[in-house]
Amino acid sequence: MKLNPVHLMKQNVTEDNIIEAIHSCYNDRCFSTFPYITYKLTSSEKALYQYNSGNCIALSMYVKKYLEANHKVKSHVIIASVPKRYQIEGQPHVCHVALLIPITESSFYIIDCPFYFLKPMLCDLVKNETRQIEGMNIHEHKREVIKYKLSNAPDSKHTLPNSVECICYYENEPNDKWSYYTNETVDPDVEIGKFFIQLKPQPFLCKTKVDKKGNIIKVYHIKIDDESNFIFIENRVEKYKGPVHKIPKRIEKILKTKLFSFLNNFIV
Repeated sequence: MKLNPVHLMKQNVTEDNIIEAIHSCYNDRCFSTFPYITYKLTSSEKALYQYNSGNCIALSMYVKKYLEANHKVKSHVIIASVPKRYQIEGQPHVCHVALLIPITESSFYIIDCPFYFLKPMLCDLVKNETRQIEGMNIHEHKREVIKYKLSNAPDSKHTLPNSVECICYYENEPNDKWSYYTNETVDPDVEIGKFFIQLKPQPFLCKTKVDKKGNIIKVYHIKIDDESNFIFIENRVEKYKGPVHKIPKRIEKILKTKLFSFLNNFIV
């Protein structure tokens, strides 16, 4: 895996800047694998441009571009692992990406949009202590506390020497840990994205929005199962499961009016 060390630096960035960026992502973009699986794209940048959606790479890229365009803030797409609740059998340890935003020469933020962070993780190499943020479980509509602390990453084939890792766990699952590493990935679509598609070949799309209380709401969730059934979930309630050619007119209208910017004119 081709990696670069992240060089921290001082820049003018606030927590509010980042919350603004991730809210834009949650409201205007989708976590989706349709661009890769159904529409055969291999570039997350193209997925964002053509379908306003994509995997963890695409969503990290979106926030990265947003921060640079709107606040002149630099950031880095970094490698990560995932907790067991999100693991797919056969995945390597490093199978995910997130975004690292330097604050000073010794501190930085981490944001992970596919994990629906409600605010960024503040990490400080000098004042290193266990901290916490909240993430949204959009499938059960509940906030979950995520605890984290920095540590020196052990020597590994997955990371560069002298790397730092941010070790995380959900408060109610303290033994199920995952990590973010201070290593920038050079070619995430090749190094990480393609393996996820190979291991999870059934496409899905999740459309969310941020409500007035700052909660992330799952509005629509569509997916194709192993038997080629089209599944349509609205507000966390399954409304249809069956052949694509028998999709009810009401759902077809939603696909054409509410989700058209994330899909092509075919979904299988």
